[in-house]
Amino acid sequence: MQRRNNVPAGNNRRSPAQKMAKNMTVFAFVTCILVIGVIFVFYQHKKADKAESGNIPSATELQKLTEKDLEMGYPETPTEVVKFFARINQYIYNTEGLDDETFDKLLNQLRMLYSKSLLDQNTFEEQKENFRAEVEEFQKKKRKIANYTVDKESSLKYLDYDGKKCAYIQIGFFMSENGNYSKVFQDYILVKEEKRWKILAFKKNVNPNQEKSES
Repeated sequence: MQRRNNVPAGNNRRSPAQKMAKNMTVFAFVTCILVIGVIFVFYQHKKADKAESGNIPSATELQKLTEKDLEMGYPETPTEVVKFFARINQYIYNTEGLDDETFDKLLNQLRMLYSKSLLDQNTFEEQKENFRAEVEEFQKKKRKIANYTVDKESSLKYLDYDGKKCAYIQIGFFMSENGNYSKVFQDYILVKEEKRWKILAFKKNVNPNQEKSES
């Protein structure tokens, strides 16, 4: 009579620990696949945004310019005032298709930097109309403000005008047009009004070969 091998019935079953280990392995694998998928979608979205935006300045810069509270955090020095003025101008001139609401916000920020007398000479609507036309002409020529430099604080010239303390400062704008680069200088006079430096006047410098310090 042939003997039967006595094999314990439980040997073909997985223990609870083995089942848990298998489930954890499957969970980790699925989680890894999901993470890879999320990362892939994220970078594809970022790539598409970058391709769509082209050379348009980032929304972050626009937010910084329009949301800066100049009542509570006004620039403390003439150099800082003019730097903020230059940042706004660079954004406006370099960005095509600005809607009216955005343009108005940026223009209002610029006007916060103006002295009372300069504001009196330029109503908001008049300045907006002239500024819009100037920007459109600038962009038709495919020009860009590539960069700018501002006089160092230590090199500023101070003078008295009509009994008020004034500061003389200059911006050098690096312009690009059809692969060619040039530098245009503008002179600014700022006046101290209610403990704040305000732009009193500005004009284009007629001597582009003048060497100025950069910061």
